[in-house]
Amino acid sequence: MFTELKTSHRLHAGFILAIAFLLVLSSNRLYHRHFSTLQNSVNSVYDDRIKVQDYIYQLNNIFHSKKLRLIHQEDYMAVSNENKRAEKLLSQFSLTELTNEEYDALNELTLQFGKLKTSEEKILQFKNLDNGNTKISLQALKEIDKKLDILAAIQLEESKQMTQLSNKALESNLLISKLSLGFLIVIGFALLALIFYPLNTKRHALD
Repeated sequence: MFTELKTSHRLHAGFILAIAFLLVLSSNRLYHRHFSTLQNSVNSVYDDRIKVQDYIYQLNNIFHSKKLRLIHQEDYMAVSNENKRAEKLLSQFSLTELTNEEYDALNELTLQFGKLKTSEEKILQFKNLDNGNTKISLQALKEIDKKLDILAAIQLEESKQMTQLSNKALESNLLISKLSLGFLIVIGFALLALIFYPLNTKRHALD
């Protein structure tokens, strides 16, 4: 059947096949790009948002315990372990992918934590909760709470944006799939027309 095609029809068929090949290749590359975007978004939501939300939760518990200790003037034996845990969490937090606002808030939180540790050391040193260091500690904890609230809000907003980005990638893949299918159907009909139209023309001429 293909041997009966004229040269011009063969060229047209080759052109159509080339378009089909480029279409499939382009679609594949777009699929890969959107899939990579989706995969990166999912990984980032877990590594940079969900895990960070847990860091914030743990830090909040630690600093809440410190605040209660200062208010009720309880034993300070747990301070050292608490500070080590907080330092580790802040270090892990700093290794995640941070936005500019997140970076500033985390730096300010770390600064206030340093002030808190200094005042706690003085309280332990002088064995006196009414020497002014308690007030400094409570003020530092107040600022820390504000920064933790800011950081928690950032996690929600960034997670929302990443979810929207993932949805857009999925919608783009679905659209590309539909368009590719449509183009392939059109190309298939075009090839059938090129194959059978010359034969029909030949039969009409013989009649």
